[in-house]
Amino acid sequence: MLRPHLLSRSGVRAVLAGVLLLPLAQPAQAQNMVDGMIRKFCLQAVNNEIRASGKPAPAGMQDYTCNCVVQEMRRGQSQQQASVTCKAAATKKFNL
Repeated sequence: MLRPHLLSRSGVRAVLAGVLLLPLAQPAQAQNMVDGMIRKFCLQAVNNEIRASGKPAPAGMQDYTCNCVVQEMRRGQSQQQASVTCKAAATKKFNL
């Protein structure tokens, strides 16, 4: 099972630190940077949780979950809200 909060505090700090670089980039590049950082820390958190569960993850679950988190955060959800939303969606999609 995935934890409701996919990004660690250090992951959130890294995303926020990356936001400081945004004025140096074009808007599309800046969004891609933020999306990439969110995705990186999400994948790390999901993989850590899968390892801790001792069960193999269904194929595509990590990508599905983290793509969802990125999209939900783009829609304005907080990291925690996006994590809860996407955990529920992944649980349903992958019959966990």
